Amino acid sequence: MSIIFSKPYFLFAAIAACKNPVDRRAFAVLGGLFLSCWIHGAAAQSLSERQVRDVQEALIWTTEYDGLIDGKLGEGTRQAIGNFQKRTSSSPTGQLSPQELDRLLAEGTQIRDQQFGFKQYTDTDVGVSVGIPFALLGKSGKTKWGRHWDNSLVSIDLLRFGTEVSLKDLHDRLISINGRTVAYDRLVENDWFVISAFENGAAVYVRANLVHFPDQPAEIRGFSIWMSKDRPKSYQAIAPAMLSSFRSNYDKNTDVSNYPIGRAPAQGGPVAPVPALPPNPISNRALDSSGPAIQVGRCYRGLGECPPILSAFR
Repeated sequence: MSIIFSKPYFLFAAIAACKNPVDRRAFAVLGGLFLSCWIHGAAAQSLSERQVRDVQEALIWTTEYDGLIDGKLGEGTRQAIGNFQKRTSSSPTGQLSPQELDRLLAEGTQIRDQQFGFKQYTDTDVGVSVGIPFALLGKSGKTKWGRHWDNSLVSIDLLRFGTEVSLKDLHDRLISINGRTVAYDRLVENDWFVISAFENGAAVYVRANLVHFPDQPAEIRGFSIWMSKDRPKSYQAIAPAMLSSFRSNYDKNTDVSNYPIGRAPAQGGPVAPVPALPPNPISNRALDSSGPAIQVGRCYRGLGECPPILSAFR
């Protein structure tokens, strides 16, 4: 007869094997403590993928996590949980108790909704959908390449380029302008890129996808974030939150239609049905530097100063 020696079974078998009553009682006390810890650990490990996504999102807003929301309880997520536990004077186990989980989700939700007003925004002209921290920004304005929001500390742009520039040329230009110090750079040629860089203390983040259509040339869709060197520490949540919520047309894999606003999976289908994000016609918008920058909403700051970068692509 085969026996599966799970931890609880092995514990009970060992207690039963003790013939001395004193030893048996002592073993039972220690075993009870062990079983309590094992049950607690098992409960902490039993988070569903949806719960892990919620935990990751909350940890982004508490600034303990700067990765993507992917529903995977990996080392980065465990370390972020440990950092949250340290900050809240708990033992940094990397596993959340039910009480810690409730506290984390409540704290992250409060910061996301009340402090940042972060909500999913779909722009059918640009052909993207992404979370925007509306509580920090004024009214948006259209630019030659998309849409723009800003205040004195943060500037956000949505972008759409046609055939006037290739994805690689745009990427190569962005990592070299304005004396940038690049902190993170990944290019998947003919697909997408992400850049994180600094300019005299200001932070710049750019994400761009190459969107392919069956009957017309591909286009670049993406967004940029610029943050002042005087930005509060809490602003470091903006970039990972936007990266995780970003969608362009014809993304694939997971259906995200049932996820709450701003909390979609890191990779998946468009948050709005494809008909609501129709392919735009080939762009005829000239990328030039004529006229003062104020006329185009202070320009696409992730691309650098308007005249140098735009004239480079004429």
